[in-house]
Amino acid sequence: MKFLLTVAGFDPTGGAGILRDIAVFRRFGFLGAAAITANTVQNTNGVKRVEFVKGDFLIEQLKATLKEIKPLGVKIGIPHSSADVNAEIAKLLQNFKPVVFDPVISPTFGKEFLSDLKVLEPLFLIADVITPNASEYEALKPFLESFKGTVIVKGVKEERKVKDLLIADKKVLKKAIHPKDEKEVRGTGCAFSSALLSLMCLGEPVKKAFIGASSFLETYRKESFKTGIMKQFYSLE
Repeated sequence: MKFLLTVAGFDPTGGAGILRDIAVFRRFGFLGAAAITANTVQNTNGVKRVEFVKGDFLIEQLKATLKEIKPLGVKIGIPHSSADVNAEIAKLLQNFKPVVFDPVISPTFGKEFLSDLKVLEPLFLIADVITPNASEYEALKPFLESFKGTVIVKGVKEERKVKDLLIADKKVLKKAIHPKDEKEVRGTGCAFSSALLSLMCLGEPVKKAFIGASSFLETYRKESFKTGIMKQFYSLE
């Protein structure tokens, strides 16, 4: 069986987090395994509460999973709030490639996930690709000066368009341009990074996987349906 692993937060509504990751993995033909970094109380009206899993519990959960399942790739979403726990996660995952890190700092609506960005540093060391959105990228720039992998910046807004940028060696090598709309679709970051990992694990080079994941995201948005007070959207896949 072909497994991918997600190490991320839990959204009980399934719009984002590990439930969204596993749904995307399955769409590309992979089974999903998961370790939960944080539990949340949230819905389409926003994140009300965040509780990070106890560090020793998370590490024990991850060790037990990896004892029986050898994933072909790893996606990391919300990191733990402890740098020491993230260092332990990095140690356990350092021999698994590729690693796509979607450094989720805060949700679109509601309670912030992380305030001390230094806790992310151990995970940068094992990541092959980092996929921040435009605001996360600006916040993380000081930490990415020595990053040797690929950075994909999602959702750069420009007039009536939205761009995704693939950056390597501090140069923009590829762009994906999408028409701008007024939808606030939940879980787009999770869906993109999970699609990217899936395509890379299907043998696509990162540049081609980037285009494929961006195309997948357009379909993801088109398939979405309206829900909730905040007029956010869920995707069917």
